[in-house]
Amino acid sequence: MYLMDVNILVYAHREDIEHHTQTLKWLELIINSNTDFGYSELVLSGFLRLVTHPKIFQTPSTLEDALTFVEQIKNQSNAVLITPKDRHWIIFKDLVLSTKAVGNFIPDAYHAALAIESGSEWATADKGFKKFKGLKTFNPLST
Repeated sequence: MYLMDVNILVYAHREDIEHHTQTLKWLELIINSNTDFGYSELVLSGFLRLVTHPKIFQTPSTLEDALTFVEQIKNQSNAVLITPKDRHWIIFKDLVLSTKAVGNFIPDAYHAALAIESGSEWATADKGFKKFKGLKTFNPLST
């Protein structure tokens, strides 16, 4: 099961981003398949924060458009909400310590721990996630 990073959702949503068409095609293939895919509400909130931010995009997405995009993902019959379970904090702490993660790498370690604990493959275009031992990653842009 894939669990998607914020960047995949941003690329799929924003038509003005270089990898939009390829990422949207991949995302539609996944969400319209019969195979379950995971989503994290923390990722969804990060997506909303980025695409509506006027300092990131000259013309940010409207909150309504961004929420509609999120709801389309969440409302798929094969969408599975992935939340931290009993082992999450231990996995997270181990990842933070083993990579000496600080600052902006802390949320990456949190997401990596979420994917590891749930047995999901982390779909991301961010090569930095390869540093997390035990995390299976997939880059939709490399297909």
